[in-house]
Amino acid sequence: MYGYVRPVKGELKVSEFELFQSVYCGLCQELARRYGFLSRFLVNYDLTFLAMLLAGPEQAMTCPRRCPVHPLRPIRCLGGCESLQTAADMTVVLGWWKLADGAQDKRGVKALGCKLACFALRGAYRRAAASQPLLAAEAESDLRRLRALEEERCPSLDRAADAFASILRAIASGQKTEQRRRVLGELLYHLGRIIYILDAVDDLADDAETGSYNPLRFRFQTADGKLSEEDERTLRAGLQLSHNAISGAYALLDGNPYSGILTNTIYLGLPAATQAVFAGTWNAGAKLKRERSSL
Repeated sequence: MYGYVRPVKGELKVSEFELFQSVYCGLCQELARRYGFLSRFLVNYDLTFLAMLLAGPEQAMTCPRRCPVHPLRPIRCLGGCESLQTAADMTVVLGWWKLADGAQDKRGVKALGCKLACFALRGAYRRAAASQPLLAAEAESDLRRLRALEEERCPSLDRAADAFASILRAIASGQKTEQRRRVLGELLYHLGRIIYILDAVDDLADDAETGSYNPLRFRFQTADGKLSEEDERTLRAGLQLSHNAISGAYALLDGNPYSGILTNTIYLGLPAATQAVFAGTWNAGAKLKRERSSL
């Protein structure tokens, strides 16, 4: 999706970083296995976090695999677990809809690229939607609701963020117990809210230039694609409330083999991403190995 949900590499143990890479590479392998080679290009840090968050208490098996990025040496990849399959399904569903949204919002070559990608991944999306029919239906409903808000130039940031956050909350519906569904639903909802708002801040200057919808342009008074200091403080205070909700929900979850990485991501990675986005230094394409904490 967007890449904001990632750990701070400098604060990970070596074993944790290797474990994180095994999940990331395992998600890439699972995408290729279930949905073909092109789906590999949808792999991202956000859904890697989801795969770890949904994992059970037992350590999943890893095995050596080869891939186009590492042709000379095998890499350890996570495999054979339900959480990874769910993450792969949602990667395709959310990735396809993001491309479809880009095909409508963007112009020129970028719009054409999104349309071609949508066409190429159409079969993968249909299979993913068949694998996760309830989640795919929720994603379609919420994204159409978001599209309607965009078309009416809705000034409510909360309504727009809610439409996106509801998609992630729906992922918790497949959990086995009511308590886990409620706790994970709360965590994922506020995570989705943070992702949506950070993306709006990150895109504000470009959207102001092109005239594309961005709720911040209608909610606040912006100048040259920038928020005033007062508006920025207001927005960051709202983000902090969502981060507090995530932290509270996470504290209620049982631990799993990825707890160290998840803790790093929630308490260090999200604040670091927020700081970088507001400072204008965020690079969504930066590799994890190059990251350093900015706290």
